[in-house]
Amino acid sequence: MRACQPRQHISRIDLIGKDAIVIRDSMQVTEFRDGILPWPISTTSRFCFDEYDAGRPDVMFVIQRVLESSGRLTLLDQRRVIKPHPAFRLFATANTVGLRRHLGPLSCTQQINQAQMDRWSIVTTLNYLPHDNEVEIVLAKAKHYRTDAGRDIVNKMVRVADLTRNAFINGESRPDEPAYGDHRSENADIFKDVGFAFRLTFLNKCDELERPIVAEFYQRCFGVELPRAR
Repeated sequence: MRACQPRQHISRIDLIGKDAIVIRDSMQVTEFRDGILPWPISTTSRFCFDEYDAGRPDVMFVIQRVLESSGRLTLLDQRRVIKPHPAFRLFATANTVGLRRHLGPLSCTQQINQAQMDRWSIVTTLNYLPHDNEVEIVLAKAKHYRTDAGRDIVNKMVRVADLTRNAFINGESRPDEPAYGDHRSENADIFKDVGFAFRLTFLNKCDELERPIVAEFYQRCFGVELPRAR
């Protein structure tokens, strides 16, 4: 599988291709060099646009026709039409399903044209893991917590994360991602202080208006006040 991140600096020529100067027989000549898309489309590749809604809408229109059931990639400059291989598959990941309704940490995403969204034949949602599964993932990486007391701490960490995610849905806080749990367990081992590690890993990344809410979540789960900043 080949992956591409369509950030805002990705252009049409990056996807399609462009003329390039090359040396042939000791002479400079201009020839067309394919971009990211032409080769995988004509093969059995799996191509994934990671963070699809971060790309500029006018650039992402390049794949408009490719998304159709019998879509082809047309290279006008080359007078060339590429027919997709029957086994070629195109995927994309996005945080907003192209709606751009989320603000805050996802405010740099773009709204995707509805006509293009309609061409994606399958759309599925991947939510956060169940509580117990996330606990096991953190414990698998943080070996120093593989005790009864350690498991209890990790359980509380994930419970705080669950509360922040519910608050995010209500527009009250940023969500605590699974990666924060891994980093927090590492920092807690370094500083020997779970509360301080929580502040450095997650709380300090929150907006000042959100911090009292997140601190309350910590107090509710751990039964102690969050330590003040040192």
